[in-house]
Amino acid sequence: MQQPSSEPTATESSPAISNSLGFTDVFTHQSFAVIDFETTGLSPSTDRILQMAAVVIDANGRVLDSFETIVTPEQPSEYTHGAEHVHGISEDDVRNGMPLGLAMRRLRKISQNSIFTAHNARFDLGFLHAESTRIGQPWIITDYVDTLSLSRDLDPKKEYSHTLTNLLEKYGISRAIAHNALADAKATAELLVVLLAEARQRQNQPTEEEVSK
Repeated sequence: MQQPSSEPTATESSPAISNSLGFTDVFTHQSFAVIDFETTGLSPSTDRILQMAAVVIDANGRVLDSFETIVTPEQPSEYTHGAEHVHGISEDDVRNGMPLGLAMRRLRKISQNSIFTAHNARFDLGFLHAESTRIGQPWIITDYVDTLSLSRDLDPKKEYSHTLTNLLEKYGISRAIAHNALADAKATAELLVVLLAEARQRQNQPTEEEVSK
């Protein structure tokens, strides 16, 4: 889901991670679990996850595994269907989806030992933390990679927009359909590889001071 862009901060059992460009070398031998959620709205306290997807890639962008499902809330009485005009997920789709508890366990298993990654990660993490706690499976992630933050670091002069849609256009990355968890996760995974490559290239460029010597 594409959310309002807000500046993130930084997976479980992963090394200390910073989104600053100076730490891109840490990721050379890591795998990344690129996550995306479609939700009923924007508030983790009142809205719910309707669809989740994860695409696990290595540092070169090779897909190692993937998972996607429509989600059925654990407490239907607390669920209010919403945002169908955005993601196209119907109430019937939700009723026939995977129970949230099982979906969370599947997501946790597939992303184990990989670095949690998302575009505007604080949005997805807000829902992950709220929903996992709500069903008694607390899953708190404190270290992560955010392609939104990484892209902003690559644009210190703020010359372009850093929404997912704009960045995909900028880097020529195709997406099957917007506001679909799996399509967004796949596109974000491709974006991550491009951004890391650009960050490494910049790291290897001599500074103005070095050039003048």
